[in-house]
Parts: sequence; C-alpha cells; structure tokens
Amino acid sequence: MIDLNKALFFDIETHRVKNWDEITPALQKAFINHYYDPQSYSSPEDHYSEVAGLHAEFSHVICVVFGFRHPATNEFVTDAFYGIDEVEILNKCTKTFESFQKMGYYLIGHNIQACDIPYLVKRYIINEMTVPDYINQYGQKPWEKTHVDTMDFWKFGDYKRVSLEMICACLGIDCKTDELGGDNLYEYDIKDMDWKQLVHYCTEDVISNYRFMEKCLQYYSTID
Repeated sequence: MIDLNKALFFDIETHRVKNWDEITPALQKAFINHYYDPQSYSSPEDHYSEVAGLHAEFSHVICVVFGFRHPATNEFVTDAFYGIDEVEILNKCTKTFESFQKMGYYLIGHNIQACDIPYLVKRYIINEMTVPDYINQYGQKPWEKTHVDTMDFWKFGDYKRVSLEMICACLGIDCKTDELGGDNLYEYDIKDMDWKQLVHYCTEDVISNYRFMEKCLQYYSTID
C-alpha cells in the first residue's frame, strides 16, 4: 500500500556548472566522441552547453528539494538544498536519506528510477563520496524495490512515458508556472542563476507530484 504519511517526495535540478572551456581535455574528447551531433549543432561547445546538464558525467546537482507530510500537523512541508557547492548538497542529502530511512520512509518522485536516483548515485561516486544505502538499488529485482516512481505508477500497465506536467494538467493541478525550468535552465550561466526562482521551480515540482498522488489515491487502491 502506498502510504503518503511515510513518503519522502523529492526532485533534483542539475546544471553544467563548468562551461566547455573549463572542463578537462579528456572530458571534451569524450563528449565529442559520444554525444556531439554536428548535424544539429555548429560546434561541440554549443551542443555541450545545451545538453551537459542532462548527463551526470558533465554536470552537477545544484538543487534538491524534499517534501513530506509533517507527522504533527499532517501538512505537506518542503526543504531545499541548493548552490554551487555540490559536495555540501550531497552531504545534506545523505543526512536526510539516513534520517528518513531510519523512520521507515520510502522515496517517491517522477521518473526517479531512470533519472534522479542514478544521477545522484553517479555524482556521489564522481565526488568520491559513499553512496547512501537508501538510493543504492544496484542488483535489486523489480519487486524488491520500495521506492515509488510516479511516472511508472501513472502508466497502470501502459507503455507510454507521461510528464508530470501532462498528468497535472489533465487532473486540474497547478504545475510548472515559472519561466525558469528544466527546458531552459541551460540558457543560464551558473554565476547568473536566480537561486530563489530555481528553488521555487523545484519545490513546485515536488508539491505538484504530492498533490497528484494525493488525488490519485482517492480513486485507485493499491495492494501490497
């Protein structure tokens, strides 16, 4: 049974942080060999600037937002870690993961199995940091995993991938109202980042996902 009283919602935002001329020659070569599309981009630098934030090998975690029902008030509350110091963000994430794991919470987010969790795991390793057990799912069988991916949940056996924005739109839930977001985040240099707006955008995703699950579970029962 999906129990929202034991759910730790989360979402991450990522960014290249280092521009093309700031990464190592080895990384430049790797990007050109494996990602660069000369048919669509005039230079590797242009391509890198747009897509580097999607790849853990070329970018950093710059914002993580957690949300959960407060056990005392039952209100949904959020907390955000953000900035250019990725190690500090990951250390705070580790403490959060360990705390909620001890309380028997499970992670829940949209497309976390294919995106957020593997991205975080890679960044922990790249930074030579221990991967928290909470997100270490390597070798687990599908039925052994306890975290909930709301993209998979919404499929209900279907094969199509549906964005959180699409789901919220059809359910009448506010979502994605800011100008700054995943689609255009790459256009902002890290030194010009509007951190307040970024945190608001990421928090909005977490709240929207919570409201989607809260509404959905009123009409759809799940079994153990």
